[in-house]
Amino acid sequence: MRGQYSHVRDASEYEEVGADADTESAATAADLGLRPVPTSYSTHSQLDRRATSRKEILGWLSFALGAEPFAVAAVGIYLPILLEQLAREKSVMSDDHSVSCQYSGDVPEPSPGPPPDSNTERYCVTPALGFYVHPASFALYTFSISVFLQAIVVISMSGAADRGSYRKSLLLAFSCLGGLSSILLIAAVPSAYYFASFLTIVGNVSFGAVAVCGNAFLPVLVRNHPDVLSAEAGHELYPPGESFSHTTESSTSALTVTESAPDDALQSSKPPVVADIPDTFESFPPNTVDPDARSFFDHTANDAAAEKSAEISNHLSGMGVACGYLSAFIVQTSGVIFVAAMGSSMLSIRLVLLGIGVWWLLFTIPTALFMRPRPGPRLHIRDKEKVVVRYVTYAWKTLWRTAKEVRKLRDVVLYLTGWFILSDSATTINATSILFARTELHMKPAALAVVGIITMIFGVVGAIFFSRYVQKYLNIPPNKVIMLIVGMTTLIPAYGLLGFITDKVGLHHSWEIYVLAAIYGMALGGMSSVCRSVFSMLIPPGKESTFFSLYAVTDKGSSIIGPTITAMITDRTHNIRYTFYFLFILLLISMPIFYSLDVERGMRDAQRFGEEEEQVPVEDEQVHI
Repeated sequence: MRGQYSHVRDASEYEEVGADADTESAATAADLGLRPVPTSYSTHSQLDRRATSRKEILGWLSFALGAEPFAVAAVGIYLPILLEQLAREKSVMSDDHSVSCQYSGDVPEPSPGPPPDSNTERYCVTPALGFYVHPASFALYTFSISVFLQAIVVISMSGAADRGSYRKSLLLAFSCLGGLSSILLIAAVPSAYYFASFLTIVGNVSFGAVAVCGNAFLPVLVRNHPDVLSAEAGHELYPPGESFSHTTESSTSALTVTESAPDDALQSSKPPVVADIPDTFESFPPNTVDPDARSFFDHTANDAAAEKSAEISNHLSGMGVACGYLSAFIVQTSGVIFVAAMGSSMLSIRLVLLGIGVWWLLFTIPTALFMRPRPGPRLHIRDKEKVVVRYVTYAWKTLWRTAKEVRKLRDVVLYLTGWFILSDSATTINATSILFARTELHMKPAALAVVGIITMIFGVVGAIFFSRYVQKYLNIPPNKVIMLIVGMTTLIPAYGLLGFITDKVGLHHSWEIYVLAAIYGMALGGMSSVCRSVFSMLIPPGKESTFFSLYAVTDKGSSIIGPTITAMITDRTHNIRYTFYFLFILLLISMPIFYSLDVERGMRDAQRFGEEEEQVPVEDEQVHI
């Protein structure tokens, strides 16, 4: 229909898979007894092509405003402290499990030196599922389990998030679940330390799911932005007060004005909400545009649309990151003041976590009100009773296909191997350092919250420094920039190991943790700004979404190993300082891997791979899946 948007048609209209079917979807779906819709559907000609509105962008930004404080403040600072304290208050003596540590007099804290002899030295242990672990290890094991389950949930739901109309529903459901889990931590008392661990796992899994669903909206908002639609049509922007509709007729694209919506439609090439931001926040480089959008632009042969899409993508993703940082900073700063005013009690921490949950739920409301569902290309499933199983199986099949494709690209394999190690190290350093400061330096929660603020501030500085100045003025290739970041990160465990040699330096004083927080923030900001950009250069054209899904799985999956091993080291030595050996060695292992990375070679291989894939007929591709 011309001049009016037509909603998604009934699935029965798309039961035949023609030669123009989405080859990737068809190949995976064929294994599952599914029938994907035709390419015209996959390239959004039959989807919701109403122009992205200001309200919709505000709704999308609101999800970042609500969720990011949970990751930065709750997971980064308060939850490790709360879990360790609850586990410590329920701990018993290592040599007599009938004696509580709370009533056993002074128990010596671990000190630098040889590991204690379990036959002669008494220490506190906490019962955990039939075992006895160090109180700090209890928090580390909890985070390992949460990341493991997060990876499974994120992968399993990715099919439903990308296909069909479930994306917004999943985003809202997991936002509510995450917010409620944080609120319920107000009831986390020593006798319910298992309950606190469970809520932490639920909250962390929910955050991962929310991040995936929220990020999946970005390419949809970009390709329906008025500037992109105008560039696609080859015209100037439509007059203010008009919205847009996309219709398809005889495989040609046409934009038609439908109705006036002066308060809803975006009306300028650079609306106020999409403000200029530093390059450091451009977390989605131009060649990481969603593959459906890329195929759409390739189909219309419109370079201007592709260029405008990349520009808008950078602006919107940058605004999302900036809003997340701002929100986390506000919550973290308020939390420090509140906890300090209440004397750094455990009640104050639980109240801050309650506030973080309420914050998350409140900012979910604009997302629910303003964001359109924006359904993705559907899979027609014959057996409606098995729709959940089919979507989950589809997601895992897609991941497996991506992994098989990655093996053909040497530099992608090198990068993901190095990133697996580096990401694991960086994540584990944060949790270990907080627990070290808590158990060894006896820092109060308010002081540790300040550590989080310092890390956040220097993270922004590091992102700007490495992305704008290091490569430009040192004139070194991208892989060497990553090696420089790894070297800076290695300083943290190396400095902690100095504590075995001398008691003058080497994390024996509270002020040292603040200095290391600044170094860690610089390195972490550099990783955020450089590593994603480098990986995007190695991706074959049209494979951005699938390769970045594997990138995310590598990132999350690696975070299981580090906390688990550090927890085991702490249990064995009863001295968390020994975990710095593991982190130091782990970071050193990543150095030669990144040294072997050749970004230019990887870009050539990616281009060649993409060209070869284009030559593969649909039938042949399906046979080999």
